[in-house]
Amino acid sequence: MFEGQPIPHASYDLLAAILISVGLGLGATVMLRIRFEREWSLTMWTAYNIKRVWQRLADESARTGGTLTSHALGVIAWCILGSAWSLDHAGPSLNNLWSGMGFGALLGVGALSTRALSALLGGWITLTPDATARGLEVDRHMRTWLLWILIALCIFHLGENIQFESRSILWNQVVWTWWGWLILKWFRQLQSVVHNRLPFGWGIVYLCTFEIGPTYLLFKQF
Repeated sequence: MFEGQPIPHASYDLLAAILISVGLGLGATVMLRIRFEREWSLTMWTAYNIKRVWQRLADESARTGGTLTSHALGVIAWCILGSAWSLDHAGPSLNNLWSGMGFGALLGVGALSTRALSALLGGWITLTPDATARGLEVDRHMRTWLLWILIALCIFHLGENIQFESRSILWNQVVWTWWGWLILKWFRQLQSVVHNRLPFGWGIVYLCTFEIGPTYLLFKQF
């Protein structure tokens, strides 16, 4: 307090948990670029040449280290989402920012595990496990792009010197970014269904059961 008025929080205080997540994301991105060229190429192709990902040769598949790094990038994206949510609900003491980051990480790991299980189930139902595995691969690459967009958004707000009273702006923009990414991801998955000549009805059922439904419930809850 200063003369009876609360001391304003600096942007670095408000975005502390988010900046840690951004730093982790940038470090993992550098590792992906330097150490895992195949995973990096596949991630780039997902943005502008999706057919190249579908038609990749066996020796162009990502190595285990690249796959794990890419999954880590996806979890870090959830850390940013969780931190932005906790900032939006924070009190003047900012005592729950770090718990939001941890909660986001848990949600990311849970979403990753659920998606892997649903891909196995979808492959068993449609008798095309290779096709569902490719869909899971595209989902992994797109999650990396989500992280990069969120990082750019957070850095922009840091430069704008975000204030405590306007902290909801960041959360709202993060949510809209997430929804836009989800719609694009669902579109890519429908493209995968058509490309692999899978039953289109099963594709709609998969999206509604394992993607749209859980996402709506998660959004409605938080």
